[in-house]
Amino acid sequence: MYLTADSHRQFRIGLLIPAGNTTFEPDFHSAFSSLVTIHAHRVIAQRIHAYESKESMDDINQEAIKEVKKLARARVDIGAYGFTTATFYRGRVFAEQLAQMLTQNLGVPVVVPSLALVDALIHLQVKKISIVTPYPEWNNQTLKTFLSELPFEIVGFKGDERPKELAQDSYLWHQSPHQAAAFIKEITHQNADAIVLPCTAWRTFEIIEELEADLNIPVVTANQATIWSLARCAAIESALKPRGILFHR
Repeated sequence: MYLTADSHRQFRIGLLIPAGNTTFEPDFHSAFSSLVTIHAHRVIAQRIHAYESKESMDDINQEAIKEVKKLARARVDIGAYGFTTATFYRGRVFAEQLAQMLTQNLGVPVVVPSLALVDALIHLQVKKISIVTPYPEWNNQTLKTFLSELPFEIVGFKGDERPKELAQDSYLWHQSPHQAAAFIKEITHQNADAIVLPCTAWRTFEIIEELEADLNIPVVTANQATIWSLARCAAIESALKPRGILFHR
């Protein structure tokens, strides 16, 4: 749309981000050329929740649907919601409905990570997946339920196996890229067509090429898939900086 050197303005991407997520926004900045600008707004649940749950996801989604209207003031051309669990915890139909509500309130299409991951895996013609997450038990169980509705065979699944009380003190999604890579490489991904890394707060976008080179398998992260899906939806692939096999197919 606006990807020309003599354009009257750059193409604008609007991001709606959980208040504590410091990964989604930098990954978007690193993925696009200067022909694109990123405009972010943070969202937080109104009630305090000790742990992530359906209730906490419901709360933050209610706020997201209201808060996304503020991004419309920036006249963005497309949007993305940076919270994977908040889009898969009630299944695929809910994820689609949430994307529609966000789109309606923003006035332009909004991409959500869980559906972007599905689209990316279908695009790569993946059948068997190995999943690695930084999530504790509740997130992992709801993710498995979400994936059970889809045409993929899970041949490996590894998350944070610590009790949620211990996990809360040092969530794995706060790992450095080096720590995340070491965690992912410890796991056997035998017979998988791709490795799926579903958390938008986990710094795995930065290590995609390293993982693909060492493990010899496509790697699909939540942020990578969201960026890829958004670029395709907006027809701005020419502004992308390649990152991994997905961006080259």
